[in-house]
Amino acid sequence: MHVSVLRMVADWLGSDLNARIAAVPRDAGDPAPPAIHAYTDATHPTPGNLAIFDETRHHVAANFKDPPAMPALYLYSRSPIVLEGEPTPDRQIRKSKAPVPVVILYHAENAVLEDAIRDGSRTLRAISRSLFELSKGANEASRLRNGILIVLGEGPMITDPAISAVGKNRVNGAVTVGYYVRDMNPNY
Repeated sequence: MHVSVLRMVADWLGSDLNARIAAVPRDAGDPAPPAIHAYTDATHPTPGNLAIFDETRHHVAANFKDPPAMPALYLYSRSPIVLEGEPTPDRQIRKSKAPVPVVILYHAENAVLEDAIRDGSRTLRAISRSLFELSKGANEASRLRNGILIVLGEGPMITDPAISAVGKNRVNGAVTVGYYVRDMNPNY
């Protein structure tokens, strides 16, 4: 379940996020936060050819390495998945949705701390808005992969605009969201 959920969220962000970053509300005179950097890799393609890396497809994210281009996003899901319910004779599960937490780290290089906080906070807002859009009914096709359906993001969405050094760059923040998913292929 982790793999399908991470890839669906990463692919969605690759198709939606940069437009939201450009449109994020800001004070007059403030620059727009920088868009997620373009990045192409023939061996390990990235969503929307952007610097969006998930731990299931990209070694830089899986190994906590510095991103090859910034600003960038790393997506992780390292928490256990709790499956509840009992199978019925027709192989259905009575309680058939399970929470899958997803963490999205925003990496950017910015030596000016107040700019890093401003840009990071606004980018986290754009990420959150994009993730809310993914949960809308019109986007259900983007929430189904390999029989795993993201039902919707439930519970609180947590944005953490903490600035911390990671290697040569800074993590400008993180968004954590809990997605409830359903296995639509119980008979595979």
